Amino acid sequence: MVMEPQSSAEIKAATGWVIALSIGLLVLGAVAILMPGVALAVFTAMLGWLVLIGGILQIVQAFQAGALGGKWLGLGVGAFYAIAGLYIVINPVKSAAVFALALGLLFIAEGIFTIIMAFGYRVGRSMSWFVAINGIFTLILGILVINGWPMRSLWLIGLYVGISLLFSGASLLGAALAVRKEIA
Repeated sequence: MVMEPQSSAEIKAATGWVIALSIGLLVLGAVAILMPGVALAVFTAMLGWLVLIGGILQIVQAFQAGALGGKWLGLGVGAFYAIAGLYIVINPVKSAAVFALALGLLFIAEGIFTIIMAFGYRVGRSMSWFVAINGIFTLILGILVINGWPMRSLWLIGLYVGISLLFSGASLLGAALAVRKEIA
């Protein structure tokens, strides 16, 4: 597939939208970092609704695809999704505590495996020391999350959502500005 070259006006218009999006992500990230409890509540509610709606759609799809077979399996999976989504929506604090526990365990495992990779396989060649430091920090973060679980670790999800939004916004902004600089 051959793409037609775009004019600099089209590129500026497209990057303008990307810049606006990136600024929005930066603002949302800063708000999430400053108010991780609010970010946690929003994230948990959104996830709960997505799972609930996904379950309902799977149930509807199971009835639609009944002639293809697997109707009962589709109904069962859809029902489990819907029940889980409803539980998350009704019990956001308990659900967030489970998310925090899962993240803490994930960080511990990731930290251990990253440290092993850094020393065992010299991942990143000359930068393997940086990979090892990343693994150590990730391991420590996981231990802190598990140590403070459940209540003291709830801020973690909101904080990480904020950090993720900040990095996404910053990387999009950098890319858009780089493209604009090239065409100028």
